[in-house]
Amino acid sequence: MLEVRDSKNGFIVYDSDADEEVMVFTTQRDADSFVAELVIAEEHAKLQRWSLDRVPATW
Repeated sequence: MLEVRDSKNGFIVYDSDADEEVMVFTTQRDADSFVAELVIAEEHAKLQRWSLDRVPATW
């Protein structure tokens, strides 16, 4: 899960699943925008892989 953390060097996008820093930004707005773009891209990729053929008939 990505989260934005405040630090003395700016704002850090941190991946809590991998337990590592991803990128440092000078403003929280830029860090939040980066996280939002990644989340949107991930959901878009999921939708691209989705197909009605994969939905069970009993659903």
